[in-house]
Amino acid sequence: MVNNAAQIRPMLSFDDKDDFYFIQIFKRRKDNPDLGKDQVVLGNYYIDSFEDFDKKLPFIISACDSENARAYLRVNKRNYKKLAPHFLKRVVAITFTKNCRALRSTFDSISGEFHSDPDKKWIVDVDSDKDVAFGDLCATLTQLQRDAKRTPMMIHIPTKNGLHIITRPFNLEEFRKSFSTIDVHKDNPTLLYCP
Repeated sequence: MVNNAAQIRPMLSFDDKDDFYFIQIFKRRKDNPDLGKDQVVLGNYYIDSFEDFDKKLPFIISACDSENARAYLRVNKRNYKKLAPHFLKRVVAITFTKNCRALRSTFDSISGEFHSDPDKKWIVDVDSDKDVAFGDLCATLTQLQRDAKRTPMMIHIPTKNGLHIITRPFNLEEFRKSFSTIDVHKDNPTLLYCP
């Protein structure tokens, strides 16, 4: 069981009344070999405040436990007002294609695609099977964030097979000179909970 709520909650900020975070619960074939698809989305949650996070977290954990599923949170916040133009554009496009059933999942799709976080965060994905000098990795990430004129952020989020390090953007080309086997994700989710 991995529960990262304590590490993730302090990362959240709600500076604007329209800010929110997007959480999805996935049931994956990797954890459920009999599943007919690679993964199925069991639920989408919009977190509008710290109180909302605290209120929905027990339901999210319960759903994950009962379905052997994982909950992931997009680390870059979203904003309802800033998503609205993307949503309207997608609704118009869907209307013209006459594939109106796609309207059901349109806002979920838009929420996964577009962030509006002024303090953008990246995920450095360190798998446990990779031979990495962890101290060197952290020192490099810290220095590269400083070189990019950003206050270094280093939040460690355990995963089922390693670790996500949440950072601020840095020079990816420089990073890859020393750590070419480590993936860096610019707007992906991190693990919130896994049974």
